[in-house]
Parts: sequence; structure tokens; C-alpha cells
Amino acid sequence: METGITSPPNAVEAEKALLGAILHSPGAIDRVRHIVEPDDFFEEVNGWLYEAMCARRDAGDHIDIRLVMTVLGNRDLGSVTVGQYLARLGAEATTIVNAPHYAKAVREASRMRRLLETATAAQAAMSTGAVTDPSGYAAQMIEDLDELASGGVAEHMRRISIGRSAANVIERVQQARAGHVRFGAPFGLPSLDKATLGMRENQLVILAGRPGMGKTTAGIHFSIASARSGCGVIFISLEMDAGELSERALAACAYDPRANDVLTYRAIAQGREISDAGLMRLVEAQRILDRLPLEIEQQPGLTVAQIAARVRQYRLKLERAGGFLGLVVIDHIGLIRPSKRYAGNRVQELTEITGSLKGLAKELGAPVLALSQLNRTVENRDDKRPKLADLRDSGSVEQDADVVIALFREAYYLEHQVQRSDEEEDRLARCQNELEIEILKQRSGPTTRVTCFCDVACNMLAEVAR
Repeated sequence: METGITSPPNAVEAEKALLGAILHSPGAIDRVRHIVEPDDFFEEVNGWLYEAMCARRDAGDHIDIRLVMTVLGNRDLGSVTVGQYLARLGAEATTIVNAPHYAKAVREASRMRRLLETATAAQAAMSTGAVTDPSGYAAQMIEDLDELASGGVAEHMRRISIGRSAANVIERVQQARAGHVRFGAPFGLPSLDKATLGMRENQLVILAGRPGMGKTTAGIHFSIASARSGCGVIFISLEMDAGELSERALAACAYDPRANDVLTYRAIAQGREISDAGLMRLVEAQRILDRLPLEIEQQPGLTVAQIAARVRQYRLKLERAGGFLGLVVIDHIGLIRPSKRYAGNRVQELTEITGSLKGLAKELGAPVLALSQLNRTVENRDDKRPKLADLRDSGSVEQDADVVIALFREAYYLEHQVQRSDEEEDRLARCQNELEIEILKQRSGPTTRVTCFCDVACNMLAEVAR
């Protein structure tokens, strides 16, 4: 009679074949330790054996049947003795070459069990009425599932020898000499791209500034420039909705300094005073944007785990279409909802967030560009150009970032000055459309300042001709 009870996902035969391979060729353990852990084994005795083998390998001792028998002692193995069980392992062993494939099967079965446990726990909690806050419980589930998801997509971050890594660098140098290398996702400003080599894979790039300096303007410009280069881009907008961002993007793409009417994003939002010629420019701008691999995630209050889940979904979508994820933009760090681990301790919350964003960049093999506010102390200085120490709430932003870029518009402060001298009026006229972009930190390059043309009302950035 069928009971309806099924065994949890497992790869017991692969476990035995893997352990047998290690008994035959102890060097096999070095090829699988970065893939599988003792807790991944379904049969408890197999986990014991694997853990003992790892410990002996670390101690420099030999792994053989006699040694493993001594480690296991008189453990209960059911209907077979320790000796008989080890004999079976030897008979069912795979080869050292196939050991990594069997290790991956063991790991995937373990991840399937954890996924099943999470789903079962959720079903039980819903059925018994234990959940009173669906949103909170769903957020916790997303964090649990995120840990599972991240374990399966970071193969490129596994351990590698320094020689192999150096060989990869030489190969990239040779391709660069031949002009076949794509560096990082471009900023779309030649001087900034030259100084940074773009936003490179695995990097956490911080774009910082006080309100009114043009962080969102720059973020949209960088996103469009990267998408135009072929990079898949996802813009996580925790502040504005997609409509507001699209108004800015349309204004930038439809920008024409020779046109009689200026299409600011405010004019686009109002719509009534757009001329026929202006509407034609907007339609053409929409066609340009429609061809770009750029998507906007507009849900507010996301945690890092929720952001990661949405980015992975987009990454898979791009890969199915033959593209790749080249840039993740987050606007902005201060609006990311922290986990409950450090509730009320803003410094620790931000430390956890920036550390997680850096980890996400490494896992994805793509840069993460995160916008960040600066402290109000900037306003109390005569020279209001930002410094690293102005980053808000935590030194972790500076510590975890590979690149920190700060924005400064002198015109903003001059415009908001109550009384201006003739000299200040002259300065305002000269710097009206200037934006200073300063690299405050760069692990692998110089710190420098780039001045570019910026029409904030039209969300337009451009290199200044020298």
C-alpha cells in the first residue's frame, strides 16, 4: 500500500562514489573541498567520513581504510559493520577526474533539501496561523532563499591558484593589445572612463553628493551610457518611480542645444507646452530608450536580499536573450531597508548593507553603483567640495567601496545665496552648467577631478571640450 511518503532529495550514490574516490586517491579531496561541505551529505555517516578525511588531510596524515576505521570506531551503521561499509565505498568509487561532478551532485541535492525545508516551514506557518505579518515573514523567506540562490551562482568566485589567475591577467592583456577587451561599464564621460577604466566587474562604486548636486542625473546618464555600450543594466529606484526617471531619461535623450524649445523633465511632466517638434524629439528619444537593455525596479523599501533576488532574475532574463548583466545601479543606499539584526544601530545597519552590496558585486561579477548622501557638515565649510569623511553614518561606505566619486556644483550654492557680489555673479555665470566629478578613492587608479557640462533641468551630462 502506498503511504505517500517520499525520501527528501538526495544523491546517496554520488556520496558513496565520491568518498570511494578519496579512499582510492586522497588527492581527490583537494579538488572537491571548495564544492561540498560535510553538512551537504544526506547520509550522516557519509558526512562523518568526509569531515574526518578533511581533518586528516589538513593534518598532513594519510587517508586510508585503516585510518578511517579508527576515526569511525564503533558507530552504528545499521545492518553493516564499518569494514563492510568501507569495502562498499571502495567498490563503488568514481575516478579522481569525475570527483568534482559527483561533489556538485551532492551539493545540489543538499540545496534542494534546504529549499524544500524552507517551503515546508512556510506552508506549516501559514496553515497553523503562526504568521501575523505576511510582509515581514515574506521578507525573512526572501533572505533565506537568497542565501540558497547565492550559493549556486558564484562559481567564478571559487578558489583559484595565483598562477592560473596571473595567466588570466596575461590573456586579458593580450586581448587588450589586440583591441578586443571590454573594460568596465562606461560612465559615458571619456575623461572619467580613462581615469577609472569604467565601472569594473566585482566593484562597489559609490556616487556621493549633497542634495541638488545631481546624483540622480549622473546615475541615469551612467546607466544609459552603459546600456548603449551593450551592458545589461538594472536601476533599483528606491526614491523615484519609473515615470519620474523616464521623464529625466527622455529629457536627456531628446536634448538638442540647437533647438528653439528646451525640453526639461519638468516641461515633459507638464506636457501641455510641448511643441510639435518637441514631441517628435521625444518620440525618437523613446525609440532609442526602447532598444536599450535597461530596466527599472521601482518598489520602495527593499532589503539587500530582495534587491539581490530581483537582480538575479534580470540576470537570467538577459542571459536567456544572449546578453549579460553589466551594471546594477541603486538610488540610494540610505533608503535600503536594513535587516532586523542591528535594529536601531544605524552605523551597524549601514555596515551590513555596504558589506552585502560589495558581496553582491563579487557574486554577480558585475559592478554595483550605489548613490549615497553626504553629511550636513559640508554646509558649514567655506569650501563645500566633498571629502571622504563626509560620507554619511558609517566609515564602512568608504571602507567597502572600491571607488568613491563625489559630485559638486558651485552654481547650486551661488544660486541659493541671498546676496551676491559682482564677483559672485560673474562666477555664477561662468559655472552655471558645470559639474565637478571628483574621484575621492580608487583602489586601482588615480584620484582626480573631471569637470563636465551639466544641464540639471534636462538631466544632461557631457564632456567639456578642451
